[in-house]
Amino acid sequence: MKNRLYFILSIFLVGLIVSSCQEDTIISEFPYEAEVIGENADCGLYTIKITQGAEKVKSIIGTTAQEDTYIAKNLPKNLEIDGLKLRLDIRKPESNKLGACTLLGPSYTWVFVIKAEKK
Repeated sequence: MKNRLYFILSIFLVGLIVSSCQEDTIISEFPYEAEVIGENADCGLYTIKITQGAEKVKSIIGTTAQEDTYIAKNLPKNLEIDGLKLRLDIRKPESNKLGACTLLGPSYTWVFVIKAEKK
């Protein structure tokens, strides 16, 4: 009987310890902030300048021709307004999903916008 009680108590304590070790960090739904710069004449897509979270974006996407400025693939049409401040989530675009550009202007690295909202 004592062995069974110790076993049940041990299982309870292990469960308690494991459940208390869960990470309580909440990842933001919109971890980055940016400003819409304007339409890129080469690609017909809008460029954005990352204003918060730039270092993490560089580690995911890479560097670009101009500091923290990227071509924003999949930016919602209602957010394509010059000077608009955004909160967004992005990822590196798949290479087979990149569009064609004329190469007449500055060459920026592309980001794929997962979701965005007006700040």
